[in-house]
Amino acid sequence: MPTESLLLTLLTLVLNGGAQLLLRGAALRGADPTRPATLLTSPMFLAGVAAYGISVLTWLAVLKRVPLTVATPFIALVYVLVPLVSKFAFGDVLSWRMLGGMAMVAAGVTIVAQR
Repeated sequence: MPTESLLLTLLTLVLNGGAQLLLRGAALRGADPTRPATLLTSPMFLAGVAAYGISVLTWLAVLKRVPLTVATPFIALVYVLVPLVSKFAFGDVLSWRMLGGMAMVAAGVTIVAQR
């Protein structure tokens, strides 16, 4: 994968994972979908939605350059990134089974990357 495409793919990964983490933080700090005003006044919620929106745009840029069969496995790294950061940011628990699954995802992406 060309360097520019790889960087766009990684940016998409970071934006997508960051959006999930921001939304989790917003939810833990009172953003409640049953009370829309709490969403509109939550900086974390608004930042999470913005990150998702930008990630859609970067994903489209990736898809113009990279076959879907190559790009999609890279985005699967969100299943590694988010739980790891969530452990440190929110104290979420990572079981050995989850760590094993994350290792398999990382191994699969490594195999695909060597295409």
